[in-house]
Amino acid sequence: MENKMNIAYQGTPGSYSEQLLKTIFPDSLYQPCETFSSLIDFASKSGNFGLLPVENSIAGTVNEAYEELIESELSIFGEYIKKIKHSLIALPESSLELISNVISHPQALQQCSKYLQKNNFKITPVFDTAGSVYEVLRTNDNTTAAIAGEHFDSDDRFKILEKNISNDSENFTRFLFIGLEPPNLSLINNKFSSVLISDDRPGSLLKSLNIFNDLNINLTKLESRPILGRPWEYKFYIDYELSDSNIQHELIERIDLVSKEFKILGHYPKANQE
Repeated sequence: MENKMNIAYQGTPGSYSEQLLKTIFPDSLYQPCETFSSLIDFASKSGNFGLLPVENSIAGTVNEAYEELIESELSIFGEYIKKIKHSLIALPESSLELISNVISHPQALQQCSKYLQKNNFKITPVFDTAGSVYEVLRTNDNTTAAIAGEHFDSDDRFKILEKNISNDSENFTRFLFIGLEPPNLSLINNKFSSVLISDDRPGSLLKSLNIFNDLNINLTKLESRPILGRPWEYKFYIDYELSDSNIQHELIERIDLVSKEFKILGHYPKANQE
């Protein structure tokens, strides 16, 4: 079913993104990227793809990732949801009593904020969860721990001090599979992602949303975000479930009449939660 693909992810080997790729596309080639921007650049080349984290069930939307996607010419071809199990990871000689500083990706720090506050740890954001573990190794610092996945338990260079430290044990991250051209996969597409910019007329947003209601379309995401360079103007991230192409065409035609812009980011299969 799967051709070998070149797929970029944000982070270093051992990150949650790479772990997910090994599960869903085990025979593909993976390209680690330090930033979302470099991931988008890689996926924007013909024949390449990317796996982009866009939303967490605790911390919410990953705004930087979403913005990079919206500004690109890439499309969404799939979504995947991964359960996140954060652990506090240190060097083998360390202990919980020695730890004063914790490093990780800002999203991971936010997802574990209650645990970090309870222990009065100093926190330092870095670009990646797995990268934070290797930074602890590089500095050889027994007073610093990292937050990353419990799969580091199998690496004897590290010790897990505590497992399951997220604010909520039901911690999930939503990833989007993106590229320029559709992958050679057998897919049943039943979900859309879009961006709506309503016009300046009173009631414009309500008119747009009423069209979804009129067509009996189920919204799964509706979130406002400021438009950079245009103070007090907003765009709306809208995800919805729909498999009827005729209704989709009617939706676009009607929304175009009452909005400034309605951009479809992708049409893809709805993910099953782990």
